Amino acid sequence: MYLEEFYDYKNQLMGDLLTNEKIVHLINEDVPFDQAATLMYTQVFPYEYLPETVEYGQTFICCDVDIQRVMNKTFLSPTLLIWVFTHKSKLRLPEGGVRPDMLCSEICKAIDGSRMYGLGELNIYSAKRFSPMTDYQGKVLTFQATDFNRVYDPKRPTPSNRKTG
Repeated sequence: MYLEEFYDYKNQLMGDLLTNEKIVHLINEDVPFDQAATLMYTQVFPYEYLPETVEYGQTFICCDVDIQRVMNKTFLSPTLLIWVFTHKSKLRLPEGGVRPDMLCSEICKAIDGSRMYGLGELNIYSAKRFSPMTDYQGKVLTFQATDFNRVYDPKRPTPSNRKTG
């Protein structure tokens, strides 16, 4: 649909992340759930982001959308990439486990199988290690969907050289 997936998927994901209490708490336990929107563009980004200078350990989630292939005039295959990474001082969770792993699990629970991304269900494709800079570790999650490539527009004129009828 003329690459509307680039912003539609990101907006949907930002909403899915910041309305999930567990995810918000894992990103920043000092931010009350009712103030989760303050994490947008500070720790949750709808684009690939690496902080230039980090004064204290934080956790980040970034996302982007790629179009892996166009199957035909009707369908294309968007890929949603989600980077989850945290400073080494925040890796270990008090209840046990590793913060990026828990965040990836919660993100997967929230969106895998969702019908809000494309046609049918959004499906996890891969989860790989990701270390964007010194003292930060995390994962990159890849989800795949199928969406419309072009939707018929009756207002679009038919070329004059084309036969009709």
